Amino acid sequence: MSSRRIDLRGMDHPECRKCRGTWRKESEGEGLCHAVQSVHDGLPVRCVGEWSYDKIYRLVQYFGIFTNGMKHKWQGKLNYIELCSGPGRCVFRESGEEVDGTALAIARHPSFPVLSNAIFIDHSVPVVDALRQRLQAVTGGTDCRGRAVVGDFTDLSGLRKVLEGLPSHHLNLVFIDPTECNVPFETIRLVADSLRSVDLIINVAVGTDANRNLARAILEPSFANARRKYATFLGSEAFFLDSSSLESARIGDHRALREAFLGEYVKALGRLGFSHTDTKTVRNYYHLLFASRSERGLDFWHKANRIEPDGQKTFDFL
Repeated sequence: MSSRRIDLRGMDHPECRKCRGTWRKESEGEGLCHAVQSVHDGLPVRCVGEWSYDKIYRLVQYFGIFTNGMKHKWQGKLNYIELCSGPGRCVFRESGEEVDGTALAIARHPSFPVLSNAIFIDHSVPVVDALRQRLQAVTGGTDCRGRAVVGDFTDLSGLRKVLEGLPSHHLNLVFIDPTECNVPFETIRLVADSLRSVDLIINVAVGTDANRNLARAILEPSFANARRKYATFLGSEAFFLDSSSLESARIGDHRALREAFLGEYVKALGRLGFSHTDTKTVRNYYHLLFASRSERGLDFWHKANRIEPDGQKTFDFL
């Protein structure tokens, strides 16, 4: 690895098939590769694209600035919550390199001990079991602040119970990492209402899931289920009723549809008080959307993204 890359304990996986498009057939709904186990620890791994490094990089950079910038002001009363956490280790299907996923990248961060609580949530029991074992290995089994729990982002009552266990006077960073645009907006509302002081980083899959289906969801009655999913994600039908969305779908302007869809989501977050937002595109596949009720949070986000994942500096042109 280049010295500019964050340390994800990367290693070549000699048995990885580099199966590309066929990997989903072997995941059996759990998002786990059933062909190989981890070279590092023998536990299940998730098959991902190499662009996932960019996502992990940006999350880790923000986490470091967030914790270091807030630990004294909030006297260590900081929490990290991750929805759709994954098993903790993944394999890049293009290269066969095995690396830490987002959850372990956070758990191994030097600032992790600053947290009061860290909760990693996934709907899959095998995924959570693997992550629990890995968290214990990373912390030596003595750090109880990092918990992996089974939870579904569509189960609002179950998620509410998890979040209600966190002190209301703490500052929270919540990372939401689904593979498609299917997290109900009511889940975001629940997170915002339950945690109060919270920054959000949300993986919005507009370049994959939505890009394939938005136009058909608008134009074709047979795609009614997709339309309901996206309307639930946005929290309303407004996007589908807008004349410009209809025209973009009719002429096949997928870029305009993606931008309008993301814009509608940002507006919905604004109605919850998240008026400070920014997005970073990850290889045209999805957007990492940052949202905060605090201008300082957005300032931290900009600082975290001054160096791109490839090591290049970004510049502000005024």
